[in-house]
Amino acid sequence: MDARGRSARGPAAPLAAAGSAGWFDELYGRYFARVYAYAVTRVGGTLAEEVASETFAVAWRRRDVVPDVPLAWLIGVARNVIREQYRDALRQDLIAAELHAWAAAPPVAGDVAEVVVDRDVLLRGLAALPEGDREVLMLLGWHGLSPGEAAGVLGCSRPAFAMRVHRARRRLDRHIEDASHDRDGTSGGDADDAED
Repeated sequence: MDARGRSARGPAAPLAAAGSAGWFDELYGRYFARVYAYAVTRVGGTLAEEVASETFAVAWRRRDVVPDVPLAWLIGVARNVIREQYRDALRQDLIAAELHAWAAAPPVAGDVAEVVVDRDVLLRGLAALPEGDREVLMLLGWHGLSPGEAAGVLGCSRPAFAMRVHRARRRLDRHIEDASHDRDGTSGGDADDAED
């Protein structure tokens, strides 16, 4: 076979019965290197394997629509995966930048100095959180959803959501404590960070 998955004697042999485990194994074996190479040219080697793996996960989930000659379709999926990853990364960068900007913004007239400092510390703490933690807390505090509604948005059970909220609040508390220590000139940090 050549680099395009074709036999030197002619077009590629058809894949095994569509949708079977054998079909997927053959699809993966025949086209992974090509999808990976495409991803390397778009996002570099660090993310390429992740992109290629997600592409084949999509192919398995949508196996009923994968065409008989799937390379172009697979590369189209990889392109969409890359676009979604960049869109998510850009969105998270914009959110973090906006939170930092709010933290740096001058206070609204009438704010008491302590309230302004607390607001600044809270916004910096939120901006420092990982995206998942920030999303959990903002669904409740910013968007005003109930825990049940927020759990539904994230597709998890209420107990799982409660655990995520608990962990996110602990991390936020640590960021706030560190920021308060920095403001007061004392040392912050917590050995507790190693547990998460």
